Amino acid sequence: MKIKTISLSIVTALSIAVGGAAVVPTVAKDYATAASAKITVKDLPSCSKPARGMAACLAIKRTLFLNGVRGKVRPLATMQPLGGIAYGATQLRKAYGVTEQGARYKVIAIVDAYHSASAYQDLLDYRAMYNLGSMDNCTRQDLPEMEGSTLTAVPAGKNPCFMQLNQNGVVATNHNTEDEGWAQETGLDLEMATAICPHCSILLVEAKTASMANFDRAVAVAGAFKGVKSISNSYGGSDNSELKYPSYAAASANGIAVVASSGDSGYGTSAPASFASVIAVGGTSLQVDSKGKWASETAWVKAGSGCSTYNRASSWQFISATGCAGKLTADVSAVADPATGVAVAFDGGWYTFGGTSVAAPIIAGMYAIGPDFGDSAGAFTVAHSDQLHDITDGTNGRCDVRYWCNARDGWDGPTGLGTPIGADAF
Repeated sequence: MKIKTISLSIVTALSIAVGGAAVVPTVAKDYATAASAKITVKDLPSCSKPARGMAACLAIKRTLFLNGVRGKVRPLATMQPLGGIAYGATQLRKAYGVTEQGARYKVIAIVDAYHSASAYQDLLDYRAMYNLGSMDNCTRQDLPEMEGSTLTAVPAGKNPCFMQLNQNGVVATNHNTEDEGWAQETGLDLEMATAICPHCSILLVEAKTASMANFDRAVAVAGAFKGVKSISNSYGGSDNSELKYPSYAAASANGIAVVASSGDSGYGTSAPASFASVIAVGGTSLQVDSKGKWASETAWVKAGSGCSTYNRASSWQFISATGCAGKLTADVSAVADPATGVAVAFDGGWYTFGGTSVAAPIIAGMYAIGPDFGDSAGAFTVAHSDQLHDITDGTNGRCDVRYWCNARDGWDGPTGLGTPIGADAF
């Protein structure tokens, strides 16, 4: 947990570019009562540590405290807390060189747990902030004819679609958010995917609980949905056998890029990122220059990496003399450090988030922009590895084989083959 304290006077001087315009925060009664107030920031996981057979979301929220009391200071992304960064869609696209917009018939599937009642509105708020255009709710819960109905393809229409299904492929009709932490994760995932591919349609499939068995069912629904180009999984549990959860491999075999976050606990292996059929996405700290272009990245200290003891090496993994007979993570990476985090709209507010939950939907968005992948989406990554920034600095802990936990030239554990230089990388 990262903790730091600064005076209120520093906070009031901070600004950040949001949607291309500089926003200078002002002091309101919500944020302070005296000039001597001390503000503390903590990077807190949105979800609790998972029990056996369960997975936790991998979102980390920058949370501000006033004089040690939580909730007195609202963690607005526009306040750029403690001099940190909250990248919006405009900044992310520029930093990673994305110019393509995608297309309505290309679908990014987001798999999360529990129902989020604010998901569509959160997505609209984010898209409005960054002028990403209209998106229709193609599974409107207020329409009686939607109750109990199934959906297997994007309905006819002009604008990109948002579609929200449960793990049985049925339109979600619950009007209450079931778990706030997972709802934050859902908002984060949807917004990162739409930032990278704004004209793509988005399918949200909500598992009944955060069990790996229920996630497997949700991935099966996503994999069977017509037009799905990529499936983003921003959650993780302990390393486990892929044979227990066949839907990930089935989707990958059908040419869908199945991506998963590598973890937020430093060196150590996490499933489903450890599955041979899954593209494991590690995390970085991202810096841009004065023009907003990519300047540098280092391995994020808490990004997951490691060697699976349950799963074979991926078909696209050409790493020799590692001492690991199984799947090595990560494969590729993107920004994840909360200190260089992303702006997220959630339930009427703006927040700063990090975690490898940021990185996975960014990479899923990159895959969705590109062409079809045949029967091996991961091999497409290797074939275009010259279109990735090779991250050579940073570490995520201690390990037996140095480059399993330390960035270096070429492949390494925390960042894999690197981060995107435009969508051509995928």
